[in-house]
Parts: sequence; C-alpha cells; structure tokens
Amino acid sequence: MALEPPQRLVTALGETAQDGDDWLDKLPGAVEKAVALRGLTVERVHVPGGRSSLVLMVRRSDDTPAVLKLVPSRSRPESERAALAHWNGLGAVRLLDPECADGALLMERLHRDVSVRSLPEAKALLEAAGTLRRLWVEPPAGHRFETVAER
Repeated sequence: MALEPPQRLVTALGETAQDGDDWLDKLPGAVEKAVALRGLTVERVHVPGGRSSLVLMVRRSDDTPAVLKLVPSRSRPESERAALAHWNGLGAVRLLDPECADGALLMERLHRDVSVRSLPEAKALLEAAGTLRRLWVEPPAGHRFETVAER
C-alpha cells in the first residue's frame, strides 16, 4: 500500500524532534506490520490528521469499521493504551486490542452525526464538560499512569 502521511504530521514531527524523521521513514513498515498482525484492510489515511500520530481508517476481518493509530514511542502510546483500556468506552473510544503492545492502537470508529464544532459555544462547553465528567474515574490499584506533576 502506498502511504502518504498527512503534511500536518510531517511538518509537526520535523519541528519537534530529530527522531521524527526516523519514525516517518519506518512508518510504511510499521503500518504493514500492524495491519497484518490484526488482519485489517486499510480504507484510507485520515486527513488532515493530527500532529503527533498517523490515523488510518480500517476494516477488521469481520468488516466492522475501526481506526488504527500509529504513534511515535516518544509520544508514549502505552499511556494512551492504558487509559483507553481503563475507560473501556466510557467517555472515550473503546480500545479493541488492549493486550497488543506494538505501539499501534486499534480503536472503535466513532460515527459523528454532529460535530461539536457546529454547536453553539454554550452547548459545546456542556458537551465537553459532560465528557470530562465521564472520564474522571478512580485509577486502578497499582496504576502506572503518568501524573501532571511528573510531566
């Protein structure tokens, strides 16, 4: 599969760290490995995408839609994996492969009917506050989540 990372990602990685270029060079192989490991079919790259990861729209072997997110190790994908696994779909997307530790995250694909950006500001703030309220849960015993103070 010919893979063209979004320009926003290429630019951001070039601005923030020298090892960004190395990750980009290895990205086609990482995508191929992650897709093969999970038996996925790639539909497309999500564009314009973010500034710290590559997001692919994929289908699982049973044809259900999903999202595959590849993140440079310096962005700590293991922390995101742990948090998504703990939330288990409550206020955040559900992680579909919580035990896989190859640096890629396979997540449920959300179907946005209404973008929060299209809402009036007051309604958007209420939606955001409701999401934050659902996300705040006690961490599991013995957690290894990074705290704000540790950053």
